[in-house]
Amino acid sequence: MEKRIITKRIVLQVGYTCNARCKFCYYRKALESKKVRDLTFPEIKKRLEKARRFGKTQVDLSGGEPTIRRDIFQITEHARQIGFRTVCVITNGLRTFNVDFCKSLQGSGVNEFLFSLHSPKEEEHDWLTSVKGSWKKVIQSIENADALKIPYRTNTVVSNMNYGDLDRLYDILKPFQPDAVNFLVYNPSTAEFPEKGEIVDYHVVGKKINDFIETYEKHLKTINVRWLPFCFLKGNEKNIRTQWQKLYEDQEWDPYFNIKFNKGNLAVLFALLGGSLIYPFKAPRYGRRNLYTRFNEILSSFRMFFYYKQKGPCKSCSLNKICTGLSKNYKNEKIVLSNYDGDSIRDPLFFCRAYPQNFESLRV
Repeated sequence: MEKRIITKRIVLQVGYTCNARCKFCYYRKALESKKVRDLTFPEIKKRLEKARRFGKTQVDLSGGEPTIRRDIFQITEHARQIGFRTVCVITNGLRTFNVDFCKSLQGSGVNEFLFSLHSPKEEEHDWLTSVKGSWKKVIQSIENADALKIPYRTNTVVSNMNYGDLDRLYDILKPFQPDAVNFLVYNPSTAEFPEKGEIVDYHVVGKKINDFIETYEKHLKTINVRWLPFCFLKGNEKNIRTQWQKLYEDQEWDPYFNIKFNKGNLAVLFALLGGSLIYPFKAPRYGRRNLYTRFNEILSSFRMFFYYKQKGPCKSCSLNKICTGLSKNYKNEKIVLSNYDGDSIRDPLFFCRAYPQNFESLRV
């Protein structure tokens, strides 16, 4: 019998300070308010050590932009010293374009990158990040990581600015073969870009991504699609990662530490109490799990209830126990959802078996 295993990776947001101003950034308003502060090195050490005591072995250092910290090498060295096997830096590439800086990060313990590449077009990417020259620098960063044999993944926020250019994105990434190409469908999907067009239709985005997968999947290691319900990617459901799949994916983040580090202990308690009421009706129904897995599933049940909505056809859909539905922030009320017929599916990894390398639950 399979065992449900929560990811052993955490994300540690070391601060909000950033050298870009991405137009879709969830933290942009907080950063511009100047009411937020970066973590101190002792605070970062404490969080890393706590996560290790819970058996976490992988960490994604995020921000803001972690590479602009003066103590970034101390942070990465400490993470490796206390036993993190994977130390990944999530970066916009504005500093890692310098190969010597990349070598220094590698020497201090960094053994993975997650690069933000938001368009195959230089002008478009620069507009989205609000930094002229940022496209050239992230491409150079990818070339540096490739030359230094540092594993890396890419994130692309899909909006109405770039969904029509995914073929060109493949042309750029094909020579490098990143470990994963992640498409993050923006919620509420480009509502921040009124001057560039109306809110994008998920059907349109889904079709473009589906075409990309059908054409290029055999040439790429992994393609992940975040924040899109299954019914917008019919035929390629294996590539969808809603909150229920992300719980168990090796390259995603532990829910408990994500809430604790970003919202605090009271938020954990609130999610635990609220999730306990929802969990019996949403709980996965496959395999064995330990107490920590159940704890995280309860927390996630509340987060999904709080941030997402299932409407119309979702109620009778056979996947409604493993799909989150739409973000409550999604503002296109004309969107048409469709359901899946058949018996209810309660296994969140039902479609994920094409990627056993990404899920410890599928390898034990």
